[in-house]
Amino acid sequence: MRIYDQDFRYLLVHLVPQHRLPAELRRDVGDALRTGEPQALRRESIRALEALCDSSYFQRTGVAADNGNVVVGYRKSGGRYQVSVAVPRGEWEDWAGIASPRPDAGRPAAAHDEPAAPPVAAPDAVEPTEILPDIIRSFAIADRAAPVLERLDVLLSTLERWLGFEAARFDVIDDALLPGDATGSRVRVVSEAELRSTESVRYAIETGARRLVPKANLDAGSAEGVASWSVLGVAPIFAQGKVVGALRCYFRPGPDRETMERRIETAAALVRNMIEFNYHFENLTSIDSLTGVYNRQFFDRQMPVEIERAMRSGASLSMLVLDIDDFKRVNDELGHKKGDEALVAVAEIVRRNLRKVDLAFRYGGEEIVILLPGTPEFEAVHTAERLRRVIQQFRGFRDHRGSTRELTVSVGVAVYPDTAKTADELFLQADEAMYRAKQRGKNQVVLYSNQ
Repeated sequence: MRIYDQDFRYLLVHLVPQHRLPAELRRDVGDALRTGEPQALRRESIRALEALCDSSYFQRTGVAADNGNVVVGYRKSGGRYQVSVAVPRGEWEDWAGIASPRPDAGRPAAAHDEPAAPPVAAPDAVEPTEILPDIIRSFAIADRAAPVLERLDVLLSTLERWLGFEAARFDVIDDALLPGDATGSRVRVVSEAELRSTESVRYAIETGARRLVPKANLDAGSAEGVASWSVLGVAPIFAQGKVVGALRCYFRPGPDRETMERRIETAAALVRNMIEFNYHFENLTSIDSLTGVYNRQFFDRQMPVEIERAMRSGASLSMLVLDIDDFKRVNDELGHKKGDEALVAVAEIVRRNLRKVDLAFRYGGEEIVILLPGTPEFEAVHTAERLRRVIQQFRGFRDHRGSTRELTVSVGVAVYPDTAKTADELFLQADEAMYRAKQRGKNQVVLYSNQ
Protein backbone atom coordinates (compact mmCIF):
# COMPACT_ATOMS: atom_id res chain seq x y z
CA MET A 1 0.00 0.00 0.00
CA ARG A 2 1.46 3.39 -1.03
CA ILE A 3 0.83 6.18 1.50
CA TYR A 4 0.57 9.81 0.34
CA ASP A 5 -0.73 12.93 2.11
CA GLN A 6 -4.40 11.98 2.02
CA ASP A 7 -3.65 8.53 3.49
CA PHE A 8 -1.61 9.39 6.61
CA ARG A 9 -4.72 9.65 8.78
CA TYR A 10 -5.75 6.19 7.59
CA LEU A 11 -2.28 4.84 8.39
CA LEU A 12 -2.31 6.23 11.95
CA VAL A 13 -5.84 5.06 12.70
CA HIS A 14 -5.85 1.63 11.06
CA LEU A 15 -2.28 0.41 10.48
CA VAL A 16 -0.39 1.69 13.52
CA PRO A 17 -1.10 -0.17 16.82
CA GLN A 18 -1.05 2.89 19.06
CA HIS A 19 -0.89 0.87 22.28
CA ARG A 20 2.65 -0.16 21.24
CA LEU A 21 3.90 3.44 21.07
CA PRO A 22 5.58 5.32 23.93
CA ALA A 23 3.13 7.46 25.92
CA GLU A 24 4.51 10.81 24.66
CA LEU A 25 4.38 9.68 21.03
CA ARG A 26 0.79 8.43 21.48
CA ARG A 27 -0.17 11.89 22.71
CA ASP A 28 1.51 13.52 19.71
CA VAL A 29 -0.28 11.14 17.35
CA GLY A 30 -3.58 11.97 19.03
CA ASP A 31 -2.91 15.71 18.67
CA ALA A 32 -2.11 15.29 14.96
CA LEU A 33 -5.32 13.32 14.37
CA ARG A 34 -7.36 15.99 16.14
CA THR A 35 -5.88 18.92 14.22
CA GLY A 36 -5.68 17.10 10.87
CA GLU A 37 -2.72 19.31 9.83
CA PRO A 38 -1.03 17.48 6.88
CA GLN A 39 2.57 18.05 7.97
CA ALA A 40 1.79 16.92 11.52
CA LEU A 41 0.11 13.75 10.20
CA ARG A 42 3.17 13.00 8.04
CA ARG A 43 5.56 13.69 10.90
CA GLU A 44 3.78 11.52 13.45
CA SER A 45 3.34 8.72 10.90
CA ILE A 46 7.11 8.61 10.32
CA ARG A 47 7.88 8.83 14.04
CA ALA A 48 5.37 6.08 14.81
CA LEU A 49 6.67 3.73 12.10
CA GLU A 50 10.27 4.27 13.16
CA ALA A 51 9.36 3.64 16.82
CA LEU A 52 7.67 0.40 15.78
CA CYS A 53 10.86 -0.58 13.95
CA ASP A 54 12.74 -0.07 17.22
CA SER A 55 10.47 -2.62 18.87
CA SER A 56 10.65 -4.99 15.85
CA TYR A 57 6.91 -4.72 15.18
CA PHE A 58 7.79 -3.30 11.74
CA GLN A 59 10.91 -3.69 9.62
CA ARG A 60 12.18 -0.95 7.31
CA THR A 61 12.66 -2.59 3.92
CA GLY A 62 14.03 0.27 1.83
CA VAL A 63 14.67 4.01 1.43
CA ALA A 64 14.76 5.55 -2.05
CA ALA A 65 14.76 9.06 -3.57
CA ASP A 66 11.84 9.97 -5.84
CA ASN A 67 11.50 13.49 -7.36
CA GLY A 68 12.34 15.43 -4.20
CA ASN A 69 10.60 12.94 -1.95
CA VAL A 70 11.90 10.00 0.02
CA VAL A 71 9.93 6.77 -0.32
CA VAL A 72 10.34 4.51 2.69
CA GLY A 73 9.14 0.91 2.77
CA TYR A 74 7.97 -0.90 5.89
CA ARG A 75 6.88 -4.49 6.40
CA LYS A 76 4.97 -5.95 9.33
CA SER A 77 7.17 -8.52 11.05
CA GLY A 78 6.06 -11.87 9.75
CA GLY A 79 5.20 -10.42 6.33
CA ARG A 80 1.49 -9.83 6.88
CA TYR A 81 1.35 -6.50 5.07
CA GLN A 82 3.62 -3.80 3.65
CA VAL A 83 3.35 -0.04 3.26
CA SER A 84 5.51 2.55 1.54
CA VAL A 85 5.46 6.17 2.68
CA ALA A 86 6.36 9.20 0.53
CA VAL A 87 7.57 12.33 2.41
CA PRO A 88 9.62 15.41 1.41
CA ARG A 89 13.35 14.73 1.69
CA GLY A 90 14.03 17.46 4.27
CA GLU A 91 11.21 16.31 6.51
CA TRP A 92 12.52 12.74 6.44
CA GLU A 93 15.95 13.90 7.62
CA ASP A 94 14.46 16.08 10.38
CA TRP A 95 12.00 13.53 11.72
CA ALA A 96 13.80 10.22 11.27
CA GLY A 97 17.29 11.59 11.90
CA ILE A 98 18.61 9.63 8.90
CA ALA A 99 20.34 11.08 5.88
CA SER A 100 18.37 11.01 2.63
CA PRO A 101 19.51 8.59 -0.06
CA ARG A 102 21.24 9.82 -3.20
CA PRO A 103 18.87 10.47 -6.11
CA ASP A 104 19.91 7.21 -7.75
CA ALA A 105 19.54 5.18 -4.60
CA GLY A 106 17.07 2.37 -4.93
CA ARG A 107 18.61 -0.45 -2.99
CA PRO A 108 17.14 -1.59 0.32
CA ALA A 109 18.29 0.37 3.36
CA ALA A 110 20.55 -1.20 5.94
CA ALA A 111 18.93 -2.99 8.83
CA HIS A 112 17.34 -0.66 11.33
CA ASP A 113 19.77 -0.53 14.22
CA GLU A 114 19.16 2.76 16.02
CA PRO A 115 19.05 2.14 19.78
CA ALA A 116 15.63 2.08 21.39
CA ALA A 117 14.72 4.88 23.75
CA PRO A 118 15.61 4.10 27.36
CA PRO A 119 12.73 3.06 29.59
CA VAL A 120 11.04 5.76 31.61
CA ALA A 121 12.26 5.70 35.17
CA ALA A 122 9.61 4.81 37.70
CA PRO A 123 8.72 7.47 40.24
CA ASP A 124 9.18 6.80 43.95
CA ALA A 125 5.42 6.67 44.42
CA VAL A 126 2.88 5.76 41.78
CA GLU A 127 -0.83 5.64 42.47
CA PRO A 128 -3.15 3.66 40.16
CA THR A 129 -5.24 6.76 39.48
CA GLU A 130 -2.18 8.59 38.14
CA ILE A 131 -1.30 6.02 35.49
CA LEU A 132 -4.77 4.72 34.65
CA PRO A 133 -5.38 7.28 31.84
CA ASP A 134 -2.16 6.24 30.11
CA ILE A 135 -3.01 2.57 30.52
CA ILE A 136 -6.44 3.13 29.02
CA ARG A 137 -4.83 4.97 26.09
CA SER A 138 -2.44 2.06 25.60
CA PHE A 139 -5.31 0.01 24.15
CA ALA A 140 -6.31 1.39 20.75
CA ILE A 141 -9.98 1.22 19.85
CA ALA A 142 -9.09 -0.82 16.79
CA ASP A 143 -7.71 -3.55 19.08
CA ARG A 144 -10.87 -4.12 21.15
CA ALA A 145 -11.28 -7.57 19.63
CA ALA A 146 -7.84 -8.66 20.87
CA PRO A 147 -7.94 -11.71 23.18
CA VAL A 148 -7.67 -10.92 26.88
CA LEU A 149 -4.30 -12.70 27.14
CA GLU A 150 -2.88 -10.41 24.46
CA ARG A 151 -4.26 -7.40 26.32
CA LEU A 152 -2.65 -8.61 29.53
CA ASP A 153 0.67 -8.99 27.74
CA VAL A 154 0.48 -5.36 26.57
CA LEU A 155 -0.55 -4.23 30.05
CA LEU A 156 2.43 -5.97 31.68
CA SER A 157 4.78 -4.39 29.15
CA THR A 158 3.31 -1.01 30.07
CA LEU A 159 3.68 -1.66 33.80
CA GLU A 160 7.33 -2.63 33.37
CA ARG A 161 8.02 0.83 32.00
CA TRP A 162 5.88 2.83 34.41
CA LEU A 163 6.67 0.97 37.64
CA GLY A 164 10.32 0.23 36.93
CA PHE A 165 10.19 -3.58 37.04
CA GLU A 166 13.04 -5.53 35.54
CA ALA A 167 10.25 -7.78 34.25
CA ALA A 168 6.62 -8.67 34.93
CA ARG A 169 5.15 -12.12 34.37
CA PHE A 170 1.63 -13.48 34.78
CA ASP A 171 0.67 -17.14 35.11
CA VAL A 172 -3.04 -17.64 34.44
CA ILE A 173 -4.99 -20.85 35.12
CA ASP A 174 -6.00 -22.49 31.86
CA ASP A 175 -9.77 -22.40 32.43
CA ALA A 176 -9.94 -19.03 34.20
CA LEU A 177 -10.51 -16.94 31.08
CA LEU A 178 -12.35 -17.34 27.81
CA PRO A 179 -10.85 -19.85 25.36
CA GLY A 180 -8.05 -18.62 23.14
CA ASP A 181 -4.47 -19.42 22.18
CA ALA A 182 -3.09 -15.88 22.12
CA THR A 183 -0.32 -15.41 24.67
CA GLY A 184 2.81 -13.36 24.82
CA SER A 185 6.26 -13.30 26.35
CA ARG A 186 4.81 -12.09 29.68
CA VAL A 187 1.73 -14.32 29.95
CA ARG A 188 1.74 -18.08 30.45
CA VAL A 189 -1.25 -20.43 30.68
CA VAL A 190 -0.79 -23.14 33.33
CA SER A 191 -2.83 -25.71 35.23
CA GLU A 192 -3.84 -24.89 38.80
CA ALA A 193 -1.50 -27.59 40.09
CA GLU A 194 1.39 -26.07 38.15
CA LEU A 195 0.52 -22.61 39.46
CA ARG A 196 0.70 -23.84 43.06
CA SER A 197 3.87 -25.89 42.56
CA THR A 198 6.13 -22.95 43.52
CA GLU A 199 6.33 -22.37 47.28
CA SER A 200 6.26 -18.56 47.05
CA VAL A 201 3.15 -18.60 44.82
CA ARG A 202 1.40 -21.25 46.91
CA TYR A 203 1.99 -19.18 50.04
CA ALA A 204 0.68 -16.02 48.39
CA ILE A 205 -2.50 -17.80 47.18
CA GLU A 206 -3.22 -19.52 50.50
CA THR A 207 -2.74 -16.33 52.54
CA GLY A 208 -4.21 -14.00 49.92
CA ALA A 209 -1.26 -11.67 50.51
CA ARG A 210 1.58 -10.27 48.42
CA ARG A 211 5.05 -11.61 49.11
CA LEU A 212 8.53 -10.19 48.52
CA VAL A 213 11.34 -12.75 48.22
CA PRO A 214 15.05 -11.86 47.87
CA LYS A 215 16.79 -13.45 44.89
CA ALA A 216 19.22 -15.25 47.19
CA ASN A 217 16.32 -17.25 48.66
CA LEU A 218 15.12 -18.61 45.31
CA ASP A 219 16.36 -21.23 42.90
CA ALA A 220 18.56 -20.01 40.06
CA GLY A 221 15.89 -20.87 37.49
CA SER A 222 13.12 -18.87 39.15
CA ALA A 223 13.45 -15.96 36.72
CA GLU A 224 14.28 -17.54 33.39
CA GLY A 225 15.01 -14.90 30.75
CA VAL A 226 15.28 -12.03 33.26
CA ALA A 227 18.69 -10.40 33.27
CA SER A 228 19.31 -8.66 36.60
CA TRP A 229 17.03 -8.41 39.60
CA SER A 230 17.26 -8.46 43.36
CA VAL A 231 13.75 -9.13 44.72
CA LEU A 232 10.77 -11.09 43.41
CA GLY A 233 7.33 -9.78 44.27
CA VAL A 234 4.47 -12.30 44.07
CA ALA A 235 0.81 -11.31 44.12
CA PRO A 236 -2.15 -13.71 43.84
CA ILE A 237 -4.85 -12.54 41.42
CA PHE A 238 -8.45 -13.22 42.38
CA ALA A 239 -11.45 -12.47 40.16
CA GLN A 240 -15.10 -13.51 40.34
CA GLY A 241 -14.41 -14.97 43.79
CA LYS A 242 -11.70 -17.41 42.73
CA VAL A 243 -7.97 -17.48 42.10
CA VAL A 244 -7.21 -17.00 38.40
CA GLY A 245 -3.43 -16.66 38.46
CA ALA A 246 -0.34 -15.16 40.02
CA LEU A 247 1.64 -12.04 39.11
CA ARG A 248 5.42 -12.03 39.40
CA CYS A 249 7.28 -8.69 39.40
CA TYR A 250 11.09 -8.67 39.36
CA PHE A 251 12.66 -5.64 41.01
CA ARG A 252 16.06 -4.20 40.20
CA PRO A 253 18.28 -3.27 43.13
CA GLY A 254 17.36 0.09 44.64
CA PRO A 255 13.75 0.53 45.81
CA ASP A 256 12.99 0.16 49.51
CA ARG A 257 10.48 -2.39 50.76
CA GLU A 258 7.60 0.08 51.06
CA THR A 259 8.11 1.25 47.47
CA MET A 260 8.23 -2.32 46.15
CA GLU A 261 5.04 -3.25 48.01
CA ARG A 262 3.27 -0.17 46.66
CA ARG A 263 4.30 -0.91 43.09
CA ILE A 264 3.31 -4.57 43.13
CA GLU A 265 -0.01 -3.61 44.76
CA THR A 266 -0.60 -1.15 41.93
CA ALA A 267 0.32 -3.73 39.27
CA ALA A 268 -1.83 -6.45 40.85
CA ALA A 269 -4.84 -4.11 41.10
CA LEU A 270 -4.58 -3.20 37.42
CA VAL A 271 -4.21 -6.82 36.28
CA ARG A 272 -7.20 -7.80 38.42
CA ASN A 273 -9.26 -4.91 37.05
CA MET A 274 -8.33 -5.90 33.49
CA ILE A 275 -9.56 -9.45 34.10
CA GLU A 276 -12.76 -8.27 35.81
CA PHE A 277 -13.38 -5.91 32.91
CA ASN A 278 -12.89 -8.80 30.51
CA TYR A 279 -15.49 -10.89 32.36
CA HIS A 280 -18.04 -8.07 32.08
CA PHE A 281 -17.07 -7.22 28.50
CA GLU A 282 -17.32 -10.84 27.35
CA ASN A 283 -20.65 -11.25 29.12
CA LEU A 284 -21.92 -8.34 27.04
CA THR A 285 -20.43 -9.45 23.73
CA SER A 286 -20.11 -13.26 23.91
CA ILE A 287 -22.85 -14.58 26.21
CA ASP A 288 -26.45 -15.09 25.13
CA SER A 289 -28.48 -13.00 27.57
CA LEU A 290 -31.38 -15.47 27.78
CA THR A 291 -29.66 -18.85 28.15
CA GLY A 292 -26.25 -17.99 29.62
CA VAL A 293 -24.36 -20.03 27.01
CA TYR A 294 -22.15 -18.43 24.37
CA ASN A 295 -23.84 -16.61 21.49
CA ARG A 296 -23.65 -16.97 17.71
CA GLN A 297 -21.11 -14.15 17.37
CA PHE A 298 -18.68 -15.88 19.71
CA PHE A 299 -19.23 -19.16 17.85
CA ASP A 300 -18.17 -17.46 14.62
CA ARG A 301 -15.00 -16.14 16.31
CA GLN A 302 -14.11 -19.29 18.21
CA MET A 303 -14.81 -21.94 15.58
CA PRO A 304 -11.67 -21.19 13.48
CA VAL A 305 -9.58 -21.24 16.68
CA GLU A 306 -10.83 -24.70 17.63
CA ILE A 307 -10.32 -26.06 14.12
CA GLU A 308 -6.75 -24.70 14.04
CA ARG A 309 -6.04 -26.16 17.48
CA ALA A 310 -7.33 -29.58 16.40
CA MET A 311 -5.27 -29.37 13.20
CA ARG A 312 -2.07 -28.58 15.11
CA SER A 313 -2.59 -31.20 17.80
CA GLY A 314 -3.91 -33.93 15.52
CA ALA A 315 -6.83 -34.46 17.92
CA SER A 316 -10.49 -34.83 16.99
CA LEU A 317 -12.99 -32.00 17.31
CA SER A 318 -16.60 -33.16 17.64
CA MET A 319 -19.67 -31.01 17.16
CA LEU A 320 -23.19 -31.63 18.46
CA VAL A 321 -26.16 -29.74 17.04
CA LEU A 322 -29.03 -30.05 19.53
CA ASP A 323 -32.57 -28.91 18.73
CA ILE A 324 -35.61 -28.96 21.07
CA ASP A 325 -38.34 -31.16 19.64
CA ASP A 326 -41.76 -29.58 18.92
CA PHE A 327 -40.59 -26.21 20.21
CA LYS A 328 -43.08 -24.36 18.03
CA ARG A 329 -45.92 -26.28 19.69
CA VAL A 330 -44.61 -25.22 23.13
CA ASN A 331 -44.72 -21.59 22.00
CA ASP A 332 -48.14 -21.93 20.37
CA GLU A 333 -49.79 -23.77 23.28
CA LEU A 334 -48.08 -22.17 26.27
CA GLY A 335 -46.81 -18.85 24.95
CA HIS A 336 -43.36 -17.51 24.20
CA LYS A 337 -42.51 -16.90 27.85
CA LYS A 338 -42.89 -20.61 28.56
CA GLY A 339 -40.92 -21.31 25.39
CA ASP A 340 -38.09 -19.19 26.81
CA GLU A 341 -38.30 -21.15 30.09
CA ALA A 342 -37.94 -24.41 28.18
CA LEU A 343 -34.91 -23.12 26.27
CA VAL A 344 -33.27 -21.84 29.45
CA ALA A 345 -33.84 -25.18 31.18
CA VAL A 346 -32.27 -27.15 28.32
CA ALA A 347 -29.27 -24.77 28.11
CA GLU A 348 -28.69 -25.08 31.86
CA ILE A 349 -28.77 -28.89 31.68
CA VAL A 350 -26.26 -28.77 28.82
CA ARG A 351 -23.93 -26.45 30.74
CA ARG A 352 -24.02 -28.60 33.88
CA ASN A 353 -23.22 -31.78 31.97
CA LEU A 354 -20.20 -30.65 29.93
CA ARG A 355 -16.51 -30.57 30.75
CA LYS A 356 -14.75 -27.27 31.36
CA VAL A 357 -13.08 -27.44 27.94
CA ASP A 358 -16.37 -27.98 26.10
CA LEU A 359 -18.20 -25.01 24.60
CA ALA A 360 -21.95 -24.54 24.20
CA PHE A 361 -23.47 -21.85 21.97
CA ARG A 362 -27.00 -20.72 21.27
CA TYR A 363 -26.78 -20.76 17.50
CA GLY A 364 -30.27 -19.49 16.81
CA GLY A 365 -33.84 -20.03 18.01
CA GLU A 366 -33.98 -23.31 19.97
CA GLU A 367 -30.77 -24.71 18.42
CA ILE A 368 -27.68 -25.22 20.61
CA VAL A 369 -24.28 -26.07 19.13
CA ILE A 370 -21.71 -27.84 21.30
CA LEU A 371 -17.99 -28.17 20.57
CA LEU A 372 -16.11 -31.06 22.21
CA PRO A 373 -12.35 -30.50 21.75
CA GLY A 374 -10.16 -33.61 21.73
CA THR A 375 -13.22 -35.88 21.60
CA PRO A 376 -13.36 -38.85 19.18
CA GLU A 377 -16.52 -40.20 17.60
CA PHE A 378 -17.56 -42.79 20.20
CA GLU A 379 -17.13 -40.33 23.11
CA ALA A 380 -19.06 -37.62 21.24
CA VAL A 381 -21.99 -39.98 20.63
CA HIS A 382 -21.90 -41.05 24.29
CA THR A 383 -21.99 -37.38 25.41
CA ALA A 384 -24.85 -36.60 23.03
CA GLU A 385 -26.84 -39.61 24.27
CA ARG A 386 -26.24 -38.66 27.91
CA LEU A 387 -27.48 -35.11 27.27
CA ARG A 388 -30.55 -36.41 25.43
CA ARG A 389 -31.39 -38.77 28.29
CA VAL A 390 -30.90 -36.19 31.07
CA ILE A 391 -33.07 -33.66 29.24
CA GLN A 392 -35.86 -36.21 28.74
CA GLN A 393 -35.73 -37.10 32.46
CA PHE A 394 -35.99 -33.46 33.52
CA ARG A 395 -39.21 -32.77 35.42
CA GLY A 396 -38.79 -29.10 36.18
CA PHE A 397 -40.66 -27.68 33.19
CA ARG A 398 -44.36 -27.15 33.86
CA ASP A 399 -47.30 -25.62 32.07
CA HIS A 400 -49.58 -22.86 33.46
CA ARG A 401 -51.56 -25.38 35.53
CA GLY A 402 -48.41 -26.76 37.14
CA SER A 403 -48.43 -30.01 35.20
CA THR A 404 -45.06 -31.44 34.14
CA ARG A 405 -44.30 -31.19 30.42
CA GLU A 406 -41.66 -33.46 28.96
CA LEU A 407 -38.85 -31.92 26.93
CA THR A 408 -36.92 -33.93 24.35
CA VAL A 409 -34.17 -33.06 21.90
CA SER A 410 -32.80 -34.36 18.62
CA VAL A 411 -29.01 -34.33 18.35
CA GLY A 412 -26.72 -34.54 15.33
CA VAL A 413 -23.04 -35.46 15.71
CA ALA A 414 -20.14 -34.87 13.31
CA VAL A 415 -16.39 -35.21 13.81
CA TYR A 416 -13.37 -33.34 12.43
CA PRO A 417 -11.32 -34.60 10.63
CA ASP A 418 -13.06 -37.99 10.32
CA THR A 419 -15.74 -36.81 7.88
CA ALA A 420 -15.42 -33.01 7.88
CA LYS A 421 -12.29 -31.25 6.66
CA THR A 422 -13.31 -27.63 7.35
CA ALA A 423 -15.34 -25.69 9.92
CA ASP A 424 -18.20 -25.20 7.45
CA GLU A 425 -18.33 -28.89 6.61
CA LEU A 426 -18.36 -29.81 10.30
CA PHE A 427 -21.40 -27.63 10.99
CA LEU A 428 -23.27 -28.70 7.87
CA GLN A 429 -22.73 -32.37 8.66
CA ALA A 430 -23.81 -32.08 12.31
CA ASP A 431 -26.84 -30.04 11.25
CA GLU A 432 -27.78 -32.61 8.60
CA ALA A 433 -27.47 -35.42 11.17
CA MET A 434 -29.78 -33.51 13.51
CA TYR A 435 -32.43 -33.23 10.77
CA ARG A 436 -32.09 -36.97 10.14
CA ALA A 437 -32.84 -37.51 13.85
CA LYS A 438 -35.99 -35.38 13.42
CA GLN A 439 -37.07 -37.39 10.37
CA ARG A 440 -36.54 -40.69 12.20
CA GLY A 441 -38.95 -39.80 14.99
CA LYS A 442 -37.15 -37.20 17.15
CA ASN A 443 -35.72 -37.66 20.68
CA GLN A 444 -32.62 -39.47 19.39
CA VAL A 445 -28.96 -39.06 18.44
CA VAL A 446 -27.70 -39.51 14.89
CA LEU A 447 -24.02 -39.64 13.88
CA TYR A 448 -23.27 -38.16 10.47
CA SER A 449 -22.12 -40.66 7.91
CA ASN A 450 -21.18 -39.98 4.30
CA GLN A 451 -21.89 -43.59 3.38
